[in-house]
Amino acid sequence: MDPSEAYRIRFATDISIGGGWAYFTEKYIKDDEYHSVIKKVDRSGKVVQVTFGGNERYPKAYGEALFFVKYSKDKESLMRMDGISEPREIASFAKISEYAYIGEEVYVIAQDTADNTQPFEATDIKYRFNGRGLLRSFNSLYRIHEKPEKIYSGHFDVIAIRSNARRIIISTTENSNDYGLIDLFEIDADGKKLKRITKEPAEVNDFSVSESGRIAFSGYYGLDVGRVSNIIFPEEGIEIPLGNDAANSVIGDSFGGSHYRLVFDGDALYAIGQERSSSYVYRIGDKAERITPENRNIVDFDFKDSLAYVYSDMENLSVVNFGTDYDLNPGVMGVKADSFELDGGECFAMVSSKENPSILFIHGGPHTAYGNTYFIEFQYFYRNGYNILFCNPPGSSGYGQEYEKACIGDWGGRDMHYLLKFVQECRSRYGLTGKIGVTGGSYGGYMTNWIVTQTNEFACAISERSISNLFSMIGTSDIGFWFNALELDLKDPYSKEGMQKLMNFSPISYVKKSKTPIMLITGEEDYRCPIEQAEQFHVAMKMNGVESVLVRYPGDNHEHARTGVPKNMVDRIRRKTEWFERHLKK
Repeated sequence: MDPSEAYRIRFATDISIGGGWAYFTEKYIKDDEYHSVIKKVDRSGKVVQVTFGGNERYPKAYGEALFFVKYSKDKESLMRMDGISEPREIASFAKISEYAYIGEEVYVIAQDTADNTQPFEATDIKYRFNGRGLLRSFNSLYRIHEKPEKIYSGHFDVIAIRSNARRIIISTTENSNDYGLIDLFEIDADGKKLKRITKEPAEVNDFSVSESGRIAFSGYYGLDVGRVSNIIFPEEGIEIPLGNDAANSVIGDSFGGSHYRLVFDGDALYAIGQERSSSYVYRIGDKAERITPENRNIVDFDFKDSLAYVYSDMENLSVVNFGTDYDLNPGVMGVKADSFELDGGECFAMVSSKENPSILFIHGGPHTAYGNTYFIEFQYFYRNGYNILFCNPPGSSGYGQEYEKACIGDWGGRDMHYLLKFVQECRSRYGLTGKIGVTGGSYGGYMTNWIVTQTNEFACAISERSISNLFSMIGTSDIGFWFNALELDLKDPYSKEGMQKLMNFSPISYVKKSKTPIMLITGEEDYRCPIEQAEQFHVAMKMNGVESVLVRYPGDNHEHARTGVPKNMVDRIRRKTEWFERHLKK
């Protein structure tokens, strides 16, 4: 399989029900650029393409009107189409993140254009953010009359807006912008703040307002890591668990993206929850009830009298279900992995031949999970003659609170021993005789760097968007100042004890012990795990006489393996293939 073939695929997202149709965005790559169109499907399975420009996304139907976002490199415009009339522009901004039609008013959350040529003065801890760069502008709430009117803004982001036509609720980071925690507020039609809904800043996955005015959100109060989300009714003081987590952290590597949704239909509440390696849509009443099948990952959904959702599984890349399935890639069929239990977690293996070399993949997070979703890279390397090994070690989401918190304060301890035990189990269970390589991204990149300093088990390694020095990451990552401290259970990372602990858990501290050839891949605009992390490890390995290659991708950030520059993603797969071929097959 050629690397370019891996990305000749299509993904659905942004699903929204209206007028008996389920509208969605279909995203694809053409001429080394991302494109998308809007389509709609009815319950019989009839599919109709609605837009044809290749630069439209995020459809919502309100009565007879269809709204969507039209984008270019310079601006994004909210468009309205009534019936079969030509779409007309409502308003334009630098970037649109959310919109809503409430009563007869259109509200848009968007960013103004910023002048990137001017000097920048940082006064906050969080002054830049992955995917956004320097925070020169923030998301503000606009009301659209003849022209946009900014009605709620500040040195923070407005995140989302929901309404039942009587109550308007917005979410913002105004009380905790450095840490990205969210509060819910009720406002009037002019943007005047009426009431704070949340009792303190919270991690909010999504929120919704019912017809009768009930407010619910998925998440938890306070700053934490590895915390399981619940469904919370903040005005009533009620919390309801959902599966093993009222969130969805099953990860893939698609450029289509995914959404967490919480939807009231009347007074019935629907939400996504995760159980082990799958996610589901639940109906929440006196108890939570699954309403979607097992062994799938829910990418997006909507509910208006009936359910429409987008899902992926190991065999099917992207499917829209609105009573019947619409497969966006009917010629693509993935291989389903074998699975087994190990010490409270799940393990997976795609064995092409016991004589073939194997690749251990380590997920990021650490509080995410591999699972029942199509993974482009797994399928690609399997088809190119490798065995694919992946698992959910302690710290992974979906297995309950105790399991998800198990790696905190112990990165590279129980999690690494689980990974090594998993590899030995695969050797025994499947009779594997070939060489084994290791790769991972983000926290998986940290674990890759860590493992090669602790063992010579692997013939080679590829570490992506990685971490090598947890101390220097405190001051260079957009979230490192709080994330690293919480993950290592530190009160003050700049205390003598804090600095020492950060270095004790840093792969760079043990680099003299590494003998494993390594390739380090990163985006030059990665602000989550900054490129200096890979640079440090590369230089140290070279100075110790160990084979090391550093690959830097201009224009790419922390999402370089999922939504990176298309030609870079193809080049990345090609380079990984050549590295594994040389070290594992020859």
